[in-house]
Amino acid sequence: MGVMMQGRTPVCIGVDVGQIHDPTAISVAEVSQLPTGKYRYGEVAPAYFDRDGQWVPPQGADPVLVSEYTIRHIGRLPLGTSYPDVAEHIANMLCNPLLAERAVRVLIDVTGVGRPVYDDLLKEVSLRQEARHAQVRPISFSHGEKYNRSTGTLGKAYLVSRLQSLLQGGRVHAPYTPEMKATLDELRVYEINVSQDGKDTYGASIGKHDDLATALALSCLEDPFGDTVIYGRRVY
Repeated sequence: MGVMMQGRTPVCIGVDVGQIHDPTAISVAEVSQLPTGKYRYGEVAPAYFDRDGQWVPPQGADPVLVSEYTIRHIGRLPLGTSYPDVAEHIANMLCNPLLAERAVRVLIDVTGVGRPVYDDLLKEVSLRQEARHAQVRPISFSHGEKYNRSTGTLGKAYLVSRLQSLLQGGRVHAPYTPEMKATLDELRVYEINVSQDGKDTYGASIGKHDDLATALALSCLEDPFGDTVIYGRRVY
């Protein structure tokens, strides 16, 4: 994370834990809010010209903001990195001064082999004062198009469709690094398959990786500003 982050905006980290033949991938997204040019109106005082002929804009209109994701880091750990070392690497990353005094959440895929890494990560975070502010949450992939935040159960269809929506809306930004180029290559070969019994599966085509794409999608899965919907200075 060599790029300076702006202000104290929240950060979302997605982790796709690798298996024997797949490396672990990590994506770090800084989330910011920008005005859409639209307004939400409450009790509005209409615009008017005052006695001096000066234009007075309408009062009670708050700008509607939209969240955008800037990828500050994306990459793979070396193939064969042990699960305890993966957990230690992430915990050390959470101690980075760039993440201090920020709302940081880590979404880690525990489907399959990820649960031991999640358990080790919780232990490593508890040993580091600088990392304890981060939320570490397990994500279990399932079929379907729903995301249950309370249980961490995530339908791959929901994950894929959300990332597609963000990309098509121009709400994900990243420097064109070799790692990002590899991520885009993964997205191009990402496949959707439906079995005869109607179950959907998502992932890379045979012989290809999808770890970077999954980590990217996890880092853009949640909207920290959406936890409390904010329009301008009002909280609803």
